[in-house]
Amino acid sequence: MKNGMAFLCALLLLAGCGGSKVVREEPAKLKVFAAEKRVKELWSEDSGASSVKKGVTLWPALDDNVIYTSDPKGRVTAFAADSGRTLWKSRIGRPVTGAAAAGNGLVVVATKKGEVIALDSRDGHQLWVSVLSSQVAAPAAVHAGVVVVQSVDGKLAGLSVVDGKRQWLYERSEPPLSLYGTAAPVMAGDVVLAGFASGKIAAIQIKDGKLLWEMSVAQPHGRNEVERLVDVDASPVVVRNVLYAASYQGKIIAVDMQSGRILWSRDVSTYTGMDADSSNVYLTDDHGNVMALDQRTGASVWKQEQLRARQLNAPRYVDGLVAVGDFEGYVHWLSSDDGHFVARFRVSHSAVQSPTLASHDTLYVSSQSGALAALRLEKN
Repeated sequence: MKNGMAFLCALLLLAGCGGSKVVREEPAKLKVFAAEKRVKELWSEDSGASSVKKGVTLWPALDDNVIYTSDPKGRVTAFAADSGRTLWKSRIGRPVTGAAAAGNGLVVVATKKGEVIALDSRDGHQLWVSVLSSQVAAPAAVHAGVVVVQSVDGKLAGLSVVDGKRQWLYERSEPPLSLYGTAAPVMAGDVVLAGFASGKIAAIQIKDGKLLWEMSVAQPHGRNEVERLVDVDASPVVVRNVLYAASYQGKIIAVDMQSGRILWSRDVSTYTGMDADSSNVYLTDDHGNVMALDQRTGASVWKQEQLRARQLNAPRYVDGLVAVGDFEGYVHWLSSDDGHFVARFRVSHSAVQSPTLASHDTLYVSSQSGALAALRLEKN
C-alpha cells in the first residue's frame, strides 16, 4: 500500500524525501495578453464541500447531458449540463476519495476504506456497495456491464453493474514508494487500459479480466527511491487504435494496439493526464509546461513555458483550443496550432486540479473549493 511517505513525496516532491532536497520553483507570474475570444460563463454552482485541506482531488463525470459530482463528505449531486439545475442530491455517509464515474445507469464513487458505492443515475438512491482491498483515489470506468476500479495497492477489479459482485481481479506487485494516486482506467472497445506505479501499462479484457498484454512505459533508475519513481498516473489516450501512455520521470510512448509495436517514444515526465485531437497529443509536464506532440512521430509541435510551476491540471482539447487550469483557479485557453494564449478566465480562488470535461464547445470546470462552472468562448 502507498504510505504516508509516498503522500509527502507526491506531485511536486516538495522536499526531503529519500534524502533528496528539492527546491520548489516559484510559480510564473501571469502576463497580460490581448484576448482573442471572450469567455462566457453559462452557469456556476457549488458542487459540495471543499477538498482544499482533504488531500484528495475529486472531479466530475459527464454522461447523457448530466454532470455528477462528489465531495469529501460523501455528498453526490447531479446537475443538468445545459443549465446547471440540480436534479438530485444524495448522501452516502462516508468520506469519498475516488471521484465520480457514470455509465450503464450508475453513478459510482469510492471511499477511503476501499468501498465502491453505486447509485442509480436517475435519482441517486444507493444500489450496492462492494469492498476492495485498499483505498481508491481515481474514478472507476463503467462499460459493457462492468465497473472497473483500481485501488492504490495496484489491484484492478471488475465488478458487476447489477450487484457489485467481483467478476475478476488483476493484481501485480508495486514498488514500496510511489506517487499518491492512480490513473483512471480507460476503456477502448472491449479492453480496459490501466497504468501502474511500476511504470507499466496493461491491457485487460473487460469481460473476464484476462491480461492481453503488458508493456513498460519507463524503467526505474536513480540513486534513491524518489529518483526511481516512474508511476503511470496520467490516464492513457487512444486515437485511431494507437495508444499514447506516459509516466512520471520517464517517457511517453505511442503503441500500435493491434501489433503491440512501439511506434515512437521520447523522454517526458508527467502525472496529470493527456488529451488529443486528430493530429496532436497534448500534455502538461512536471514543470508546468504545456506541450503538443505530433501523433505520428512524437516530435514537438509547440511548448508553452509561461505557466511553469503553476501546478497545471491535465490539458483538455475543446472547440479547437487547449484548456488548462492552474493553482489560482485560472483557466487558460491556448491555440492548438502554436500554443499562444487565446483567453483566460478565473473560475475560483482555489486550484483547478481535476481534469476538466468538454462537450462540443462547452468546458466544465471544477475547483478544489467545490465551484463548478460551464464556460464557452465567444469572439470578441
